[in-house]
Amino acid sequence: MIVDIIGGGALGLLFAGRLLAGGQTGVRLWTRTEEQAEKIRTEGVEVVELSGQRSHYEGVEAFPLPSAPARLSRHGLEAGMVWLFVKQTHIGPELLTVLAKMPRQPGATLVCFQNGVGHAEALAEVWPAPSLAVAVTTEAAAREGANRIRHTGSGATWIGPASVEENARSHALNFSCICAKKLLEKAGIETFVSNNIEDMVYQKLLVNAVINPLTALLRVKNGELLDEAERMELMRDLLGEAAGVYHAAGIPVNEEEAWKRIMDVCRLTAGNTSSMLQDILAGRPTECEAITGAIIRLGARYGAGTPLHQTIYRLIRAGEPRHR
Repeated sequence: MIVDIIGGGALGLLFAGRLLAGGQTGVRLWTRTEEQAEKIRTEGVEVVELSGQRSHYEGVEAFPLPSAPARLSRHGLEAGMVWLFVKQTHIGPELLTVLAKMPRQPGATLVCFQNGVGHAEALAEVWPAPSLAVAVTTEAAAREGANRIRHTGSGATWIGPASVEENARSHALNFSCICAKKLLEKAGIETFVSNNIEDMVYQKLLVNAVINPLTALLRVKNGELLDEAERMELMRDLLGEAAGVYHAAGIPVNEEEAWKRIMDVCRLTAGNTSSMLQDILAGRPTECEAITGAIIRLGARYGAGTPLHQTIYRLIRAGEPRHR
């Protein structure tokens, strides 16, 4: 089987490298630009492991994503397993059009690895619900070049059905999710299938809503949030406010366990620059709408106040390029 990986960011390249290392699965990488695709085709993919060892993979197929429908059609190829690693901000008309036109096998699976919430609903417009899955991963990586990444944190991955409809969920759980799980395990990634993936998504959202915007505003790495008492107080206040939203919405949350997860993430990824801070520094739109915005909208729906998250949201949005 060939896995089509969409997105040449840190996690996309990490998972591509893991599949290539396993040697049992082919990989086609679809990148945002031809420049990155060409560099990967000519120089391969390099992964700096946690141990410091460098793994290098050559002969990797890589092409710009807009060319996917025409390229696959021209060669009589169909996608059977697609893993989506682009950011929430890139899930728009252009990407959805490419996915809708991409030649695919009957029952082809799409697994989406995005932060935040709302992406599965958008993708369901162009991909059949019984073959659409959501993934949550605690693997961490940082991109150091167009074709080189550093593995910065080892973790696990959970996969579950995206649909709320019972028959679609059952099909996705028993076919799409199981198939993706087997591929990930062959690649050496600890993977679990969950019929309650929504809770996993919301637990990760809680972590992201505390860490990402604060690192972006304070211009600090994840671990530096733990260096000052004032930063810790802000983190605790953000968590408490979000936990209140979850309680109002009926989403399971244990605040002390969530706090421990947040502390663990900060320590395990201490040297990481969060994706939101990377976007701010590069002058790109952030995923604030899908992360902090999701907490605010949930609070508004269930009558829970979110004044601190709203302030954070306004500050982040004010710093994004289109608001300057």
